Amino acid sequence: MPDLPRIARNTTLSQRVADELRSRISSGEWPVGTKIPPEPELIEALGVSRSTVREAVRSLAQVRMLETRPGDGTYVRADNPLQFPLLDRIARAQVRDVLEIRAMLEEYAARLAAQRCTPEGARRLRELLTGIDTAAAQAHSFADLLPAGLALFRGMSEVTGNEFLAELYQHMAAEPVDQLADNPVGNAYLARWRAQIGDLVDAIADNDPARAERTVRALQTDALHEMP
Repeated sequence: MPDLPRIARNTTLSQRVADELRSRISSGEWPVGTKIPPEPELIEALGVSRSTVREAVRSLAQVRMLETRPGDGTYVRADNPLQFPLLDRIARAQVRDVLEIRAMLEEYAARLAAQRCTPEGARRLRELLTGIDTAAAQAHSFADLLPAGLALFRGMSEVTGNEFLAELYQHMAAEPVDQLADNPVGNAYLARWRAQIGDLVDAIADNDPARAERTVRALQTDALHEMP
């Protein structure tokens, strides 16, 4: 395994080991679905005791970043500790409540993206409009709009340059909309949706934060009106 920094001994040793393991996971060095190095390798590489490694692994298993499989090993289940607790909370929330929180995030993300958009960011967002066009032309329900719409909004959150915002949006985006996926959408709504997303991309590319925020607000208002 790659060299790991030896951990200094102090009263928070297991937490420091957990932080080091979390860093390896978050960086992608240990991708989701892969097995982490076995316990003896971790002990040797980090210079700590077996009990310290086990306590660190246990703490990451509690937040479901790691999954221990008896007789097999320990696997990476998520690349951040936020994912499962947040998804659990979203699953318990009312759909309208989550959509309203999403609206707040999207309005701020649109403003920030417009402030920070580079030519490369604008090019990427315009590329995503191809998927929007295809979805709008073929959609009969929200399920048909979901992949292209989420890809566009994830792209917008990434243009902000705020990694935590992009990560938070990714976790919040799909779950509540999935509950509405079978709701039909009419041609009038589809036409507005496509036009508004085009306006949003233009506003971001033109570095116009106020217009970007207004456009996202209009998109969200339409979506809420489509709810049963």
